[in-house]
Amino acid sequence: MAATCQASREGAEGAEIRSAPRTDCYACGTPGQILHEHLRDRLFGTPGKWNIRRCSNPECKLAWLDPMPVVEDIPKAYKSYYTHDEDPAAPDNLARRVYHVIRDAYIASRYRHEKAGISGWARFLGCLIYLNPIRRANIDGNIFFLRSKQNGRLLEVGCGNGATLETLESLGWQVEGVDFDPAAVERARRRGLQVHLGTLSGQGLPAGSFDVVVSNHVIEHVPDPVDLLRECHRVLKPGGNLVVITPNIEGWGHRIYGADWRGLEPPRHLYLFTVGSLAALSARAGFAACKCRSMVRANGVLLASRILQRAGKVDLRKPSFALRLWAEATGLAQWVGLFVDRQAGEEIVLSCSKGDSVGAM
Repeated sequence: MAATCQASREGAEGAEIRSAPRTDCYACGTPGQILHEHLRDRLFGTPGKWNIRRCSNPECKLAWLDPMPVVEDIPKAYKSYYTHDEDPAAPDNLARRVYHVIRDAYIASRYRHEKAGISGWARFLGCLIYLNPIRRANIDGNIFFLRSKQNGRLLEVGCGNGATLETLESLGWQVEGVDFDPAAVERARRRGLQVHLGTLSGQGLPAGSFDVVVSNHVIEHVPDPVDLLRECHRVLKPGGNLVVITPNIEGWGHRIYGADWRGLEPPRHLYLFTVGSLAALSARAGFAACKCRSMVRANGVLLASRILQRAGKVDLRKPSFALRLWAEATGLAQWVGLFVDRQAGEEIVLSCSKGDSVGAM
């Protein structure tokens, strides 16, 4: 990050987010071209206008903010972030209870996470998940495609309010988390979870501590992605696995909605990856046996993008049944599209091993 800031974004109540120019690609050093200009934060109201530049190297195509916020001011973009809110109580009705039985049976069968009380009938019903590839991908992604490992230690980087850690703990993992957002960490700790405040590199965790490190929509928020990946590599045991999920700048959503694509999220998303650029960065960090692909899980991203295009901002309250049906249908069409366009998915999933693979994916 440049020491002298040459640009700033005026904030509410006299605050500002300082920034510095970033014209060349972080991943390969190639000069970038302006992709979107004068974007505003239409999700959480962070003040200022932001540009996005994209690498002109066809093998890379990484996108990034230019100018980019200085590290010290990045927390200002999270003052009203969603991880501060209480989770809305899900309705307790028959349909939801049946779905949870089917979901748990599918996870137990597919990933060998055994839970008490799963009957043979429930396991049969779990097969119904295969009839809805979008719902199945959502379940797979929510547990990071992880098979059971007895007494396995798992670290989530960017754990937010701890909701995912709770789910993974219920599946038998010994969980731990880290997040730089004090409000989110406090909420996670109130759940009884062991969560550290700050960056991963700032924790001084012992080398070779974890069987698995996971992160979901985190690496795009990080000013130095390779440094994060190297630290993940360091804290993993030999043979341990890293699973990273992040928005895909080459997916259908960005192609269709452009500047209205929900995945842009300026100024919090500092980088937006392609399959090629993320795989290259993981190799630079020391990982071997990497698998990197696009996937269709987040049809909610398409829904939010449609709302942004129509209304100019996202109403985070429950969308109408018609919009949810549209999102399901669009997600299914996108899933079919993956068979002819491997970059169509809204997200990228990266699975890497430290040495020999232990089958995270």
